[in-house]
Amino acid sequence: MLVVALSGLALFRVAIGCSNDKTSAIATDPDGGDVVGQIDGGVPTKLPPVASMTDVFAELNDDSVSITFEPVEGARDYRVYPLPSDGDIDVKPDGQVVVHNAIYRCAGDREAPAPSIDNGTPVISSAITTQVDKQTVGGQLRTLADATLGYVYTHPGPGLVPVYALGESDPNADSTCFFARWRASRVKKYTTSEGERTQLLAGLARDDGIAFYVPAKADGTTTQIYVDEDQVGSESRSRYYVRSGPEGDAHPSKSPAFVVLTSAAPGTLPLMRVFYQNKCGWSHDELAVGKDRFNRIYKQGDTQTSWSLLWTGITAPTTLVVEALDSGCPFQGHLSPKSLPGVTAMFGNTPIVHQPFVTIDDVRAASPTTEVFINGQHEPANQPRAIARAFLRVTPRPHPKMDFFADFSTTSAPEAFAEIPCGVPGGNCYQTWRQQSTTFDQMFISVETGATPGSGLFATGSVLGELWVTYADEAADTNGKFRLTPKQKANMDSSTFLHVTMEVDAVTTARRYPQILISDQDAPVQYALAKGHTIIVQPFGLINDAVDWPIDYQIEICNLRTWDVNDQCPVYDFHNLKDGSGTTVHLAPNDEVGEHASVDHRILFDVFTSTRRAYLFLDGKPYACANLPAVGVPSGPVTVTYGDVLYHSAVDHTFAFHKAHMQVEQRRHFDNLGFSSGVPAPSWDEKRLPCAAPITP
Repeated sequence: MLVVALSGLALFRVAIGCSNDKTSAIATDPDGGDVVGQIDGGVPTKLPPVASMTDVFAELNDDSVSITFEPVEGARDYRVYPLPSDGDIDVKPDGQVVVHNAIYRCAGDREAPAPSIDNGTPVISSAITTQVDKQTVGGQLRTLADATLGYVYTHPGPGLVPVYALGESDPNADSTCFFARWRASRVKKYTTSEGERTQLLAGLARDDGIAFYVPAKADGTTTQIYVDEDQVGSESRSRYYVRSGPEGDAHPSKSPAFVVLTSAAPGTLPLMRVFYQNKCGWSHDELAVGKDRFNRIYKQGDTQTSWSLLWTGITAPTTLVVEALDSGCPFQGHLSPKSLPGVTAMFGNTPIVHQPFVTIDDVRAASPTTEVFINGQHEPANQPRAIARAFLRVTPRPHPKMDFFADFSTTSAPEAFAEIPCGVPGGNCYQTWRQQSTTFDQMFISVETGATPGSGLFATGSVLGELWVTYADEAADTNGKFRLTPKQKANMDSSTFLHVTMEVDAVTTARRYPQILISDQDAPVQYALAKGHTIIVQPFGLINDAVDWPIDYQIEICNLRTWDVNDQCPVYDFHNLKDGSGTTVHLAPNDEVGEHASVDHRILFDVFTSTRRAYLFLDGKPYACANLPAVGVPSGPVTVTYGDVLYHSAVDHTFAFHKAHMQVEQRRHFDNLGFSSGVPAPSWDEKRLPCAAPITP
């Protein structure tokens, strides 16, 4: 039953780009009731009328919803909030709308690197240059006007056929150096042929879904798009998508790909291209539907708005308001489940200034409008206005039963934690705090000292149906960690699987990332690793001179050894599929984990493991399979620990929001933490995602 649910989530996310900001313009509802669309015609409300948003969908998930939508041209941010009563809506004479005591959750900006753009000086070291304006591509000069190939449909209809996007599986079909991998950097084949799609998928191409729809037949309203390649058979292979006419004539070896409309028509958006010039692999034309998706693949980076929202803590049927905004949601402070004064620590002679930790109530009291913006990332004085809107009717959806499950519901009593001895061998609890409740063993390690003597700069607590965790690593220069271990144990054996699940906002670098630890050792697991066997699951960033970007979703095996941020255990390579000699023969057809990560929107991590094999799912979609080594893997009763890392934060390579507002602090929102033992293996197509060979732990 669980596997069916995961499969449905995978289909939905592929189709409309749920938390991963997928570039497809397609919106579908494959889950038959687990996904709801916007309310046609809106609802009665005092909110002043604005344009309607389109393709707004909410994926129901326990007491939260994940919301996606067609991006609105000109929008600088997006927000969601429960429909207020008319009495709480104040429309000012200048049109500004204030909702009394409102709590908004905002989309914010991506945390992603930028390529070099149009051969300009790279902001950071990158193997990728995006070429659009005044650039010679395939021997032809291109301008910004040439980026538009024609017009395509975003929904199916009579006389239309889908154009599928498939990421090539050749080892050189993506960047092989630096951090430079986005979903767009994988070379694509765009095809209307079901047969070609089937053949490419059999060859382990990545299935990027339906990119757009086009007329099935050419007529007087269409123009032909061709595909051409040069340097075939080399590591410098390039693929171009060109129009009929002078550019097409300059490619005599071209072949027809599909037709597009010459002019805009109802239900269409412009089809636009960006050439990804790759110094470490094949180059290609990447296609995007609409100007917002074009700007995303053209410029990437951390000034691009995210296209997903999250609302949590739903206890009854609720009408939600989703709005596109003319300016960014304001930053109102470092939100925390508990108020903590700011402190100034020292790293040698360098002061490390930590901002105050503030609660929702603190922010509301300080707000001149009483409004609270969760994930506000922009100027504190901003008063964003809605330029487009949609309404959703959502309801809680029961989570599948698990042996252990913590949903941090707003209707449940919060956990009461009491301080206990740290459990460190020798009793050295320096900068370490440990607490226990009836359910959990909780630990903060190498954490900054708080304003009160003997206290630490950390806080945990249930907020809006989530577990909010905030802390800072000592002196912004140490291996800070958070560990949360349920007292209830799970079990691992060779014939059944242990399923572990976690949802968490997973902005990731090589110095900050969430984790799952499955160990045959008791809490505190961090200090018992060397005595046992532990599987660690984590997203991880490639460390670089200027930027860290999460390119890996990993399994590490710790066999009778410790683990730390600068002492990682042996790890599987899930990006490259290798033959028996260790040579990469294909790129894995899994998605880029970095495209899923954002500041407020959560990622769903699922692990299914026996003592012989482990499977990873990313946002409900199969990601990787590993054959486990004969030794070094836990067996029998095991603890499951949910954790986080913040390591030497002062030099972490972060993006705009973290750099401006959370460089030396950490904030995570955990939810739906659970595990079940003795479950069957998940449904898996090993032809599509072969299991990696065992590593030596």
